[in-house]
Amino acid sequence: MLVGDFLIFRSGLKLLLEAEKNIKVGGEAADLAEALDSIHKIKPDILLIDSGEADRNNFISFISSLPTDTSVIVITNSSEAEKHRKYLLLGINGIVCKEQTAEVLIKAVNTVYSGEMWFVRKLIDKTIKQLIGQKTSASDEVNSNNCALLTAREREVLTLICQGMKNKIIADKLFISETTVRFHLTSIFEKLKVSNRLELVVHAFKEKIVEIPVENFELSSKFESI
Repeated sequence: MLVGDFLIFRSGLKLLLEAEKNIKVGGEAADLAEALDSIHKIKPDILLIDSGEADRNNFISFISSLPTDTSVIVITNSSEAEKHRKYLLLGINGIVCKEQTAEVLIKAVNTVYSGEMWFVRKLIDKTIKQLIGQKTSASDEVNSNNCALLTAREREVLTLICQGMKNKIIADKLFISETTVRFHLTSIFEKLKVSNRLELVVHAFKEKIVEIPVENFELSSKFESI
């Protein structure tokens, strides 16, 4: 589903995307409010949202109201690391810069559909380093001894999160329900004193609880909400 207030923007994207045999545009909306009216009916796998909408004050509430199996890609003309960091913390699944090629957009859509993330490499690296630096400066908030409090199952869930897997895929791999996965995530968050999925992976990387190859970080991690 395409979300943006420029009709020519949506029309061009629709033609581009539907030229691919495996992609269908199920709906369009000029803004977030209009999108919410039809998302639960259309049930899109991915929302492609223009950054003009993503930068609005109601974007946080919009994201929190989405179905858990709907991913979001923001299309932006901004290369500001701080803005990309904000998108990451909100749980966005990918960012595509407007100056990039159509092939990059198609690849991003397919990558996010497969359950991974898509971000500009140099900006994700800068964001991760910034977050790790913030964790280091707030040392009393990080207690690596809490890692010992994790159960064997929680460590399994944490490892799969760091491999970029969605809750449903984790549930299938461990032969448990998605509800149980969310229960384990809540427990992990409390024990490691983190507030979202991105902070969890940063903490796991920094404390070497799980080995995370930084060179593949932008494509191998998915930080959805609990």
